[in-house]
Amino acid sequence: MRYIGKIDVEKYKDLAASVTTDETVITEKQLAHILSKRASTYARYQDELLCILNDPDYIFADPKHPNTALSAKRYKNTAIVVLRLSTDSPERKNSVLTMWEIKEPRLRRYILTHKIVYKKE
Repeated sequence: MRYIGKIDVEKYKDLAASVTTDETVITEKQLAHILSKRASTYARYQDELLCILNDPDYIFADPKHPNTALSAKRYKNTAIVVLRLSTDSPERKNSVLTMWEIKEPRLRRYILTHKIVYKKE
């Protein structure tokens, strides 16, 4: 398990009734998944993970998974980091599940079709 850092849980509060920790990790299993499917995206944004989670342009609710956020931050393209929030036990940490990169037209579609729980002013 790799420690990512502490997130600003206030930005995620509308996603889960109670987030039990601000600590965020990525498991070896999830890292292996990202590296097998999106190695170039991970290489480009690995040093920006905490920034994407703490200073996103948007946070969307994952429409298929409760207590899960899609944090989006614009760079040349937009980086999306999927974060599962810990809501049941302080021993469990918030966990990065996957990440990908999208272009502006797809981000606009996300804005229209996903519930926005946070928008950078």
